[in-house]
Amino acid sequence: MIRRVQVFTPAYRLEPETTAAVLALSWPGPLTWVVQFDNPTTDGRLNILHQYQVGRQRFLAGDDDALLVIESDIIPPPAALVKLAALDCDVAYGVYRFRVSDVINIFERYPGRPRNEGESLSLYPGKLRRALSAGRTACSGGGLGCALIKRRVLEMIDFRLEATAHCDTYFNRDVLRAGFRQMADMSVVCGHKHVDGTILWPRLSR
Repeated sequence: MIRRVQVFTPAYRLEPETTAAVLALSWPGPLTWVVQFDNPTTDGRLNILHQYQVGRQRFLAGDDDALLVIESDIIPPPAALVKLAALDCDVAYGVYRFRVSDVINIFERYPGRPRNEGESLSLYPGKLRRALSAGRTACSGGGLGCALIKRRVLEMIDFRLEATAHCDTYFNRDVLRAGFRQMADMSVVCGHKHVDGTILWPRLSR
């Protein structure tokens, strides 16, 4: 059962809309917000990895039950935390679109014990419609912009890099391959602020 939650925002820049949204989150129990400005290199990928590794260590040193990641340019709805906790899974995801493409972060989860994290539901209109109709859907995550992670997941899995993607890609892959249960609430629709100030919203009607 999730009672105590830490909200974690790794920040290079912290958008005012993100601040307002986090402060507006509903939650009936203890809630701590950690905003971490810790970017020690000029390499963006290494900075993001460092942020997540330090954030994980700080979380595990405390007694919170789950970590809600809200990245510093994501705008979650007020009910995001309550809805994600209600999924009662190991990693729960809100929905947002990527800045570099008009697809959402919710990937199809293949049956059984897959090693492949699949592709965004945006690429398959029928599957996206079914997920929206169901409201809640099993998934493989494609990013950690808005994700509620239970303690036992972070106790087992650290953040790492390989190849050219960012560490959230490999974290989500490791979570999938470890057999943890990942789900999305398709009503937790988040904005994603672009560097030019535009707020991008996922296209969920097909």
